[in-house]
Amino acid sequence: MLLRTATALQSAAHRHLPPSLREFVKFGLVGSVGFVIDFSAYLVLPRLVGWTTVFTVLGYQIIAPNLVSVFLTVFAIFFFNKYWTFRDPRSEELARQGVRFSLVYLFTYILNQILTSFFTFRVEALRDFFGSKVDIAAKLLTVGFIAFLNFSGSKFFAFRRRRGAV
Repeated sequence: MLLRTATALQSAAHRHLPPSLREFVKFGLVGSVGFVIDFSAYLVLPRLVGWTTVFTVLGYQIIAPNLVSVFLTVFAIFFFNKYWTFRDPRSEELARQGVRFSLVYLFTYILNQILTSFFTFRVEALRDFFGSKVDIAAKLLTVGFIAFLNFSGSKFFAFRRRRGAV
């Protein structure tokens, strides 16, 4: 069902949207799949498996299950974005794109950890409003911001085409 919906959306977008906007819509769909991967792993690890490790790096508390869930997501979306969003079959560019993609996502990965932990542990209004679910609210706030950074980095840096490239 998800595949049928994605195909219908892709078809409609292809007919009615300019190329960059089409890519953004597809990036959003890939992001939605990434969101499912990320949140599924994040909810399973502490709540079903019982892994609730929190450690401190440079004075910031880091939620260990968030590190794993984000890593799994980044790995999956690289391939979705390369072959579907930006339609780049060039296998000779795989390593170069992988490195550039990794740099973009390393930056936003670190930022994701900092912002999720900041919102969870240092924004009292969120904690007061969401209580024991403050980490989920913090993650949602962070994901929205990070998505825009990831699209820009992917389009203009990781999967950019060199002049004259087909």
